[in-house]
Amino acid sequence: MKHLFSKKNKNTGQLIQSWLVFALALVAQLSHSSYANAQTGTGEASIKLTYTESNNRHKILTATVKTKIDDSDQLVKGVSIHFYNKSIKPDQLLGSAISNEKGEAVLVIPDKKLSLDTAYTFIGAIEQDKQFANVQETLKVAEADLVMTLKTEDSTHQVVITMQGTDKKGKLVPAADVEVNLYVQRLFGLLPLPDNPETTDENGEITVDFPRDLPGDADGNLIIVARVEENDRYGNLEFRRKMNWGIPLLIDPRLHSRELWSSRANAPIYLIVLVNTILICIWGVIAYIVYEVFLIKKIGKQGSR
Repeated sequence: MKHLFSKKNKNTGQLIQSWLVFALALVAQLSHSSYANAQTGTGEASIKLTYTESNNRHKILTATVKTKIDDSDQLVKGVSIHFYNKSIKPDQLLGSAISNEKGEAVLVIPDKKLSLDTAYTFIGAIEQDKQFANVQETLKVAEADLVMTLKTEDSTHQVVITMQGTDKKGKLVPAADVEVNLYVQRLFGLLPLPDNPETTDENGEITVDFPRDLPGDADGNLIIVARVEENDRYGNLEFRRKMNWGIPLLIDPRLHSRELWSSRANAPIYLIVLVNTILICIWGVIAYIVYEVFLIKKIGKQGSR
């Protein structure tokens, strides 16, 4: 009987030992896997690539980086994006940028890096990142020309927008049926004029009457913006011009006079003196009370001796 109990205990000990070895091996494997993930970057990210051309001069690429966290898309900061032209080769690298708080990596393409062409193929790529696996996104856009002309006819201000694309030979031709949005730059954003986008005609043109009741700066200047937004063929195009078509901003001189209803910086002198005198008196009384309490406490200590 004693022999049977010792044999049973021996088998139990071996079983426990086997489970301990298995658990240690599993922990080591998980630790190694986590370390490998941190080193090789096996997280998954996605890139949305957009193209913007400003005033037919500056070509801008923007890559928005996102990743899935708890089944929802989250913007990612601090990821390096490499931008290429046509193919991922060292000689085709346009430049690199790091994503900001909005998950956007922005690159203004240097003029010497990109030659004029009828169409472009841009590539944004995450390469050898510590956090994410390699991924790339391709965007194809055609060369286009967006021009905004401002003129006045019979005391009516008009905005004339001309949109041109390129044919297979690289020649500029009118681009019809392209939606163009017209805005006026305001302090906190863009004011649409009109509310809905206009569409170019067969000549690639749009003519819009400009309102005369918009306030401008002290000289009546306004910044007028024409935009082609998220077009499948041309991407984003923008043209800006400053024009004195606004109502000049008049500053009331009474706002700078020292009156009771003026701002704090222009308060009357007597009011400033009165308020500060009251504050000094109040703080003086408080200081005097604190001093008297200190003296009472000091006298109490001397009396107790």
